[in-house]
Parts: sequence; structure tokens; C-alpha cells
Amino acid sequence: MKEKVILKSTHPEEYGDLVIECRVIPNEEIGAYLATISDDKKQVAYKKGKVSARYGTPGEVVHTVLKTIVDGREYILSEETAPVAARPDEDGTLIPDVVVKNISSTSNEEYVVKASKFVKMYYQDGEEYVPECEPRLLTEVPEDVIIITSWGAKAICLKGSFIVTYNAEANDYNTLEQGAYKSTYVKVEDSPKITLS
Repeated sequence: MKEKVILKSTHPEEYGDLVIECRVIPNEEIGAYLATISDDKKQVAYKKGKVSARYGTPGEVVHTVLKTIVDGREYILSEETAPVAARPDEDGTLIPDVVVKNISSTSNEEYVVKASKFVKMYYQDGEEYVPECEPRLLTEVPEDVIIITSWGAKAICLKGSFIVTYNAEANDYNTLEQGAYKSTYVKVEDSPKITLS
């Protein structure tokens, strides 16, 4: 199945929007799709880009804009809004979500992360935070695709960008824009080969 997507120009006074046609890959078919892509397009990498972070204010709405470059022109790849909530910790105290900003990413996007998840993913380094994530399998896609994530969202992945495997058994995948990969990830050169299940 194919779906047309309009990428909005960030400089409409200079150039117009871009219409692309993407192959749609349902969540339960992503693993099989990745298996068709050659091993030279697969790598193991880990996130290195520092972030800034602050506790959000419950009810605050964070607008996340992810940008990409196509043929030297900048477009909006995706936009979404997420409200900040206060969630109970282990002793029942309400802790607000954390608003994270990717300061090393090309988009400098902000997004909301549960506080309990954030403390497992980052450690503090001065006024910034450094990711403590396990290396992930990244597969460079040879075409423009949309994947359906395990939580039901549509994620656009343009040719040359990556599908990230978090947990193949649980069909847990997401996308990684090429510019964000270059600015926030490091390839693990001597990693054991990882196969998709």
C-alpha cells in the first residue's frame, strides 16, 4: 500500500511543499521488511547527543517539530503536541513529566518523557544530560516508507534514514531521521552481529 505525504516547506517564500509517495508498512510486517534489506545497510549504534531537560508544568502542551533536509531544502517531517502530566512515583508522590530538548540534533526538537523513564535513560553532566541507552540496531531504508509503530502512530522514514529496532519480538520499532542520526548517534564498530527475529 502507498500513501502520499506532504512535507511542509520551512521557507515557503523560497520554495513550496514537497509531495512524496511512501510505502506503508504495518507494525507486524516491519521485521520481515527489515530482513529483506542487505546487511551492509545495518549497523549497531548508540545515542551520544546531550540533551537539556526540565520538569514540565502539568497541563503544559509541548509542540514537537521534526525537520529534515531533502535536496538541500528544509521541510517539516512531522509535528505533534503532547500534554505534560503529573504521574505518581513509587511512594505515590506526583512527579511531572520531563520536557527534553535535543540540543545536539539538527532540529533542536522538544518532547515529553515520563520522569520515571527519563531517569533510567540519562545521567546528569553539569547542566546537560547524557544518554545511557543500550546500542540499537539501525537499518537504513532504501525507499520512502511509513511504519506503523507498536503504539499505533505513523512514522515517516525517508530514503537514507533509519528504522530503529528496540525490541523485535515485541514489534517495537521507530524511525530516525538521517540528520538526527549524524548529530546524535555513534556507530559501534566491533559489535557482534545482530539478527532480526
